[in-house]
Amino acid sequence: MLGNRTKTIKGTFFERGTGMKWSLWLLKFGRLVPGGLLCAVLMLAGCEGGGNSHLGDGHDFGPNNPNLYVALGDSITAGSGLTNFSACYSVKLAGMLNKTVMNAGYPGASSSAILDAGYNILDDNKPGYMLILAGVNDLIMGYGDELPAVNIRIMVQACKDNKTIPVIATLTPVFGSYARLSSGVERLNDQIRQIASDLNVPLVDLNSAFGENLIYMQTDGLHPNETGNALMAVTFYDVVK
Repeated sequence: MLGNRTKTIKGTFFERGTGMKWSLWLLKFGRLVPGGLLCAVLMLAGCEGGGNSHLGDGHDFGPNNPNLYVALGDSITAGSGLTNFSACYSVKLAGMLNKTVMNAGYPGASSSAILDAGYNILDDNKPGYMLILAGVNDLIMGYGDELPAVNIRIMVQACKDNKTIPVIATLTPVFGSYARLSSGVERLNDQIRQIASDLNVPLVDLNSAFGENLIYMQTDGLHPNETGNALMAVTFYDVVK
């Protein structure tokens, strides 16, 4: 069962100005900074100006809404374990973009279930952009890394056929009791990077952004904490802005 779809959120606007050099510094030395402060500085660091070109410039969106972004995924997208839904990366990203970002995170969903949901969203909501983060539940369920890679590839093509811009993300790292999935995460991430290259779609490399830094993770070792969600928002923003 997919559970209830989380509600659409439109966030507030964040001022631009702080360069991405702060993000790079934080990725290297983040473990030395208290979590709350790190989260706040990450959000500011992600709002660099950086030229006038934007993802989607010149794209034919057809009947889709170029101001609607959909964050499609599982419990990581849904923000499971966070004390406040406003800490979700989708909400933070909405504020940074000053656009609507619909959170379509389905806790416990496999990539096949997420693919099915994606088709419905394309038909019903007509988003301009689809931000796809899927596959870790396939590894947890023992389905392996090939099936989610195929489903992600199908979802990307469905978006393209719909004139929606797909953006795909690598999986975040796993720790603790989920560390046993690390090799599968690595293999799937390699395939996700290859899909981005093969189909010429934007890639958000969350795994590289997180590195092996536990400061971004909840104690379960699977779900990003508030600081990790801030980092996710910054990393997505750098690609979709």
